Amino acid sequence: MSLLLRLQEIRKSFYGTPALKAVNFELQAGEVHALLGENGAGKTTLIKILAGAYTTDSGSLWFRDALVPGHYGPKVAEDLGIVTIYQHFHLLPHLTVAENLSLKAFISEPGWYVNWRTVQKRARETLARLHFAIDPGARVKDLTIAQQQMLEIAIALSKKAQVMVMDEPTAALSKRETEVLFGLIRQLKQHGLGIIYVSHKLEEVKLIADRLTILRDGNNVATMQAKDADLREIIRLMVGTSPTGDIRSGALVRDKILFSVKGLRNKHFKESLEFVVYEHEILGITGLVGAGKTELSRVIFGADRKYGGEIRLNGHLLSLRRPRDAVQLGLGYVPEDRDSKGLCLNLAVRENIGLASLVKLKGWFFNRSAERRLVRESVNSMRIRTQALDLPVKYLSGGNKQKVVLGKWLAAKCNLLVLDEPTIGIDVGARQDIYRLISEFRQKSDHSVILVSSDIDEVLQVADRVLVLSDYRIVADLDPARTDKGLILEYCTRRAAAVS
Repeated sequence: MSLLLRLQEIRKSFYGTPALKAVNFELQAGEVHALLGENGAGKTTLIKILAGAYTTDSGSLWFRDALVPGHYGPKVAEDLGIVTIYQHFHLLPHLTVAENLSLKAFISEPGWYVNWRTVQKRARETLARLHFAIDPGARVKDLTIAQQQMLEIAIALSKKAQVMVMDEPTAALSKRETEVLFGLIRQLKQHGLGIIYVSHKLEEVKLIADRLTILRDGNNVATMQAKDADLREIIRLMVGTSPTGDIRSGALVRDKILFSVKGLRNKHFKESLEFVVYEHEILGITGLVGAGKTELSRVIFGADRKYGGEIRLNGHLLSLRRPRDAVQLGLGYVPEDRDSKGLCLNLAVRENIGLASLVKLKGWFFNRSAERRLVRESVNSMRIRTQALDLPVKYLSGGNKQKVVLGKWLAAKCNLLVLDEPTIGIDVGARQDIYRLISEFRQKSDHSVILVSSDIDEVLQVADRVLVLSDYRIVADLDPARTDKGLILEYCTRRAAAVS
């Protein structure tokens, strides 16, 4: 393999705070090189420098043994063939697949009109060359997440990509869709592309990467062959400490039902659902994409209307017509999409954490000092990394954003936490902090947690009991100590209504 890309002594600071401290990185042609580290370790800064979105304070970038000029920007990066596919796709949802593929041609090619026949032909040829079964005339908003991922790759290759940066490419993909993506990556490797693969899913990294580089606090920690790397050692290098075990604390005494659902139905759940959550219990709910996990969490919180059935907390019948009712009755909800549904990105960390406690902070006047005291306690106990309480939350890393969403409900002192994919897209260090906070929360009197996750390994590690959803039905109620991943996957594919 020939050297494709080399970064030497890259330094970058923001407002005097170092983000990268003399980082070195190399990429070979035909190689998948994984870039690992906690949120805030410097991964995003490094890939934005590669994309030309950030300029370096010092250091040099070499492409095929040629020094890249100092005026490096997005246009230079694209001309070199360095293309970044971000976790949140940059597609135009109301345009067709063919139109998205041809956007650059619309701008750069002269002419008084668009030759739509040529647009369609180019799109079909590009998709056929990659063996992507996507209709060029379909609108992007109607595509699955996996198809949108394929389209992003097709757009990158249409720009004559030689280096492709993939930022959390499997965050929203199912197991089958992930396997399809890995097949595409192997195909791209055979054509000599260099791929920088950024992910928090360490098991996947071991499967797909040739080498991996670990960053911590803006420093190079290690570069090693992926096949020789031990997962526990990777985690230790990323966070500086060895990973902890599961958060279960012995046998749970199930003598008090804290929360119950009986005969629940709505537009998604045509057949009624019934289940209970015991005091101090972490109830895991898992299933494949489209099984109904998010829909169930939303109806529990009052975000979606129920057609029938009862929801009780501490024996009291809850009337949930809107989320505000759930908050006042002691329920908290961390949604899957934290940026659009869990946070007000332009508001400060202080304002986001205090949102669910506004009623308690109001009197004749808003108690600003009480708010700051509450927020400061939350930031300290949750180990949220922020330069200031008044910093807009959009500037935080993914893991710290998730802690803010969770901290909002912990500060509001709710009794039941409904967590929908609480660790998606966050690093192992932040994940351990989230697990610690969940464990501390559930140990309090009259407190329980519903953990909704498509990560079966996480559910087996964290939950005291596991409900499996398939086709909007509960198909199994399992003890994680007496089951395994294979059995849960078998239940995930069932369509029977009976609870095992």
